[in-house]
Amino acid sequence: MSYAISSRGLALIRKFEGFRAAPAPLPAGGWLVGYGHVRIGAAGSRLTKTEAAELLALDAAPFERVVNRALTVAVAQSQFDALVSFAFSVGEAAFLASDVLREINAGNAIAAAQAMDGGARDDEFAHALVSRRAAEKAMFLKDAPGAAAPSALVRSRCSPGERLSAILRAEPATQALLLTQPAPQSGVRELASGHAAPVARRHGRHIPRLGFNFGAASENFGLAALLMFGGALLAGGSSIVIGGDGVDLLAGSALAAPGLAAIAMAGYGLWRGGPHVESADA
Repeated sequence: MSYAISSRGLALIRKFEGFRAAPAPLPAGGWLVGYGHVRIGAAGSRLTKTEAAELLALDAAPFERVVNRALTVAVAQSQFDALVSFAFSVGEAAFLASDVLREINAGNAIAAAQAMDGGARDDEFAHALVSRRAAEKAMFLKDAPGAAAPSALVRSRCSPGERLSAILRAEPATQALLLTQPAPQSGVRELASGHAAPVARRHGRHIPRLGFNFGAASENFGLAALLMFGGALLAGGSSIVIGGDGVDLLAGSALAAPGLAAIAMAGYGLWRGGPHVESADA
């Protein structure tokens, strides 16, 4: 099936190309006039908006043919209009190599719309290009099948893996970058996989681990310091209580209680890193 750009599609191009009544010189030669029309040779005369609109229809015709030839799936009129505007803006070669075309031919209309956001230049036209891509994207999605979009209170039924896959399909450059990154070799205790962590085995023997986790020496030193601090508080409180009166009893208890708490926390921490015995499989 062959498509033709509609009046709405042409209006979109007119809006973002802008109207130039008088020819303006181009850096590479030629003259820009009307709605993005390029004159070669002499500058020529001024144009009215009607004349410029007629020239635009002629200029858009080659891009209609390019999009028609490149499409391998049926599209809605609004999608075709957006694709012609996009091709008119980026040029034939860039359109044919774009993720927009690849995704729409793969049947991924939403991914194709998302791909329109890429490729904005960082120059004086960046703001205008972002606005144009947004308008083309909106036109592309105008006749897309509607569905309720989950709010913050309603979670999507898609799994996180499915959502990540959809994002990566829409951003192939990011996907390629992630796939080429080496896996980290340090700082990872255990990979999240369906396999249990490997256990050292000796037939018929028990394999004890070292009493303390010397790989976390700073943590052990801190626990030991906490233990000594708690002991000092406890000893100080006990010395006040022994042989004292009621006031001394209260003061000693107030000093000894934090000491007992510190000793308990330090002891629990050291016990967590203490010796364990693992049974080996026969």
